[in-house]
Amino acid sequence: MTKFTISAAFTSLQSLKPSGYSRQKFNQYALSRRVDQLSMRNSGGRSGAVTSVPQHLDARLVEDGQALEAAWQVEIKMLIADKRLKTEESRSAVRTARAGSERIVRRIETARAMTMEGLKVQARAVLWRRDGEPLGPEMPDDQASDDAWTEMAELPNW
Repeated sequence: MTKFTISAAFTSLQSLKPSGYSRQKFNQYALSRRVDQLSMRNSGGRSGAVTSVPQHLDARLVEDGQALEAAWQVEIKMLIADKRLKTEESRSAVRTARAGSERIVRRIETARAMTMEGLKVQARAVLWRRDGEPLGPEMPDDQASDDAWTEMAELPNW
């Protein structure tokens, strides 16, 4: 068991008497209001726990890719309608749809891709620039070498 000793100053309550400085009246409410202001200012810069979802590096580029796919579908539908109708209104609708796709493709081309998904979106924009044709040989010499490979593929297996 621990024994405590009590000083004589405590027993006479001299240490509990207010000093000269504490004899001034102070406004308890003003003090609590000031403490609240300081605590709000100090906690204002801190976010606490992270509650937001981390952003994908190419989030805007992926969104533009989805917009391009939708605009491209509209453009294809307008081209089909123009082929059937062959009117000035249908040609105007094709030009409008093409201009909408063009704006999206320009945004995609000027963006910097940071992930593989972003690069895929940029590849689709290049494909749109080529009128949706699959990537193939560019030069006539490449075409000749592709024909040679095709002929070799047609040889019978022995």
